[in-house]
Amino acid sequence: MITLADVQAAQARLRSIVKHTPLIYAESLSSGAGHPVYVKAESLQLGGAFKLRGAYNKISSLSDDERRRGVVAHSSGNHAIAVAYASKLLGVKAVIVIPDNAVEAKVKETLSYGAEVVRCGPTLSDREDVTRKLQEQYGYVLVHPFNDAMIMAGQGTIGLEIVDDLPDVQAVLAPIGGGGLISGIAVAVKSRHPNVKVIGVEPQGANDAYRSLREGRIVVLEHVDTIADGLRSQHLGTLTYDVIRRYLDDIVLVSDDEILDTVHLLLEKEKLVVEPSGAVAAAALRLRRAGTISGPAVAVLSGGNIDPALLRSLI
Repeated sequence: MITLADVQAAQARLRSIVKHTPLIYAESLSSGAGHPVYVKAESLQLGGAFKLRGAYNKISSLSDDERRRGVVAHSSGNHAIAVAYASKLLGVKAVIVIPDNAVEAKVKETLSYGAEVVRCGPTLSDREDVTRKLQEQYGYVLVHPFNDAMIMAGQGTIGLEIVDDLPDVQAVLAPIGGGGLISGIAVAVKSRHPNVKVIGVEPQGANDAYRSLREGRIVVLEHVDTIADGLRSQHLGTLTYDVIRRYLDDIVLVSDDEILDTVHLLLEKEKLVVEPSGAVAAAALRLRRAGTISGPAVAVLSGGNIDPALLRSLI
């Protein structure tokens, strides 16, 4: 299990690489929540999402031999962009497995950084199977999207920035797909401020973490159905599940309609472009899904790589 020291080491490694993204007071969310709400705008991060933190932390830690072999990753989009970008910075070959139903704008950005893209079927199992075959055939090093200590530690640097920028924060909410983001944040925040609530948010149509926390086991979904393409994971990782079970206060759910309403609200009122996956935590706070919160809360806006067609429909 990762520790605060792991997250602090990642922060030192990333200091000159990633943006310290702003913490922005959101009046439109605060009025709905009944208490101050700030958004951690990882939608403004390099690559348009939080994923660069974990990807660079992982790839920069590889040995010379591992770098020469190249890396492989699977992703619905944002992890693909991050691995491609980090690999370009570090001079490492990157092969990315991306499902056929991924947002094409994310695929194009991945290709723009020089990565090789291999397409696959729509499920997480499809992605994992193709990635495994590429590893076996070519000897690539896996950069897993969530179930990796270096990935989790890199994402946890968001938590350190939050508690440094808002020392009186009472709750931090973040999306859950495979669990790498919320795991890293939970370790960072709870290690520094044990009484701060850390709450994960999932779409109703991809509620594996919600069920896993309540059933005391890793639940594997046969099917997921949500507009939030970055949260279509069918199950948590073994590492992320252990952290979630130990550190999270709760996991709550929001519907696709509630997600889209929040994407529109953030665009119209806060002038922030956020993809559906990135808006789930803000939706939960706006709708008071997180229970009683007595003071300032933070919603992590995990990404801004929205499908252009969806964005046009919201304007």
